[in-house]
Amino acid sequence: RRMALIPHVKDFISNHPRFQNEEVKVTFADKGVSSLISIIETPKTKTVLKIPLSLAHSLGEAQFLKIWEDADVRVPHVIEDGMITEHAYTMMEYIDAKILKDVYPKDEAIKKEIYVELGRILCKMHKPVAHGYGRVVEGKAQYQTFEEWFNGEDVQKQILYVKENNLLSEEHGSLSRAFKILKEHTDKAKQSSYCHDDFGTANIFATEPITVFDPNPRFNNNYMDLGRSIIISLGNNNGQAETGEQLIRGYFGSESYDKMVLQGAILINAYLKFPYQHKTKSFDKMHNLQEYLIKTKHLLT
Repeated sequence: RRMALIPHVKDFISNHPRFQNEEVKVTFADKGVSSLISIIETPKTKTVLKIPLSLAHSLGEAQFLKIWEDADVRVPHVIEDGMITEHAYTMMEYIDAKILKDVYPKDEAIKKEIYVELGRILCKMHKPVAHGYGRVVEGKAQYQTFEEWFNGEDVQKQILYVKENNLLSEEHGSLSRAFKILKEHTDKAKQSSYCHDDFGTANIFATEPITVFDPNPRFNNNYMDLGRSIIISLGNNNGQAETGEQLIRGYFGSESYDKMVLQGAILINAYLKFPYQHKTKSFDKMHNLQEYLIKTKHLLT
């Protein structure tokens, strides 16, 4: 699918006013799992052209990056976005920096309280008010309510996989209880957030201030996005609960928060995360999260 897009990238660059009368060099990043990422270099500038391979599941990146930039979060500046054939594209600034995951070893990131800073940044990303839940469809949310999103095909398919493979059970917390808690919470909130859905040290550049990139754009409640980030941090740090505690401390500061809602969000996210981890044989990450859920399931009651 990437190879099929390359001729379209060539035509796009050849016909784009930005690159007229310029010597252009194009290289392709090898780390993009779900996108073709082209690095376009001229004698004066270096930009990134990102084209998601999916026609629907990865839409909205440019929209979300612009929202977060307006909220004073450092992100790659979006130069333009549009369509190349039936695929969406985003042209953005090139960030010449390493990712946090490569700069700070696991223990050092915890010692330096990197996750506290990440919590603060994620909180800023959730300040802009959104409405609805799920994927981005024509610039808006796929579903109107949390309940509709939870009962939608994508979520229920993941839950069914987890149940069929006996990956989680009541031992780890009641899914029905978690859903009820989140439904009541979101019904009262009457708004949602622009969520990254993959916020962790692998998707943040080690700049000053740090630069957030590569979201999986989703509309959802802020607790759901924070819960997913806690799961990611646990998976990347051998299940050390300190990473989640730092994220919470950075996110809420001295303000109180609803521990029951957050625990419900973590459990629901576990059901959404486990199918991929099981298919990729990330058994250590799954085991660490299972142990964490057992220790914290009392927070649901």
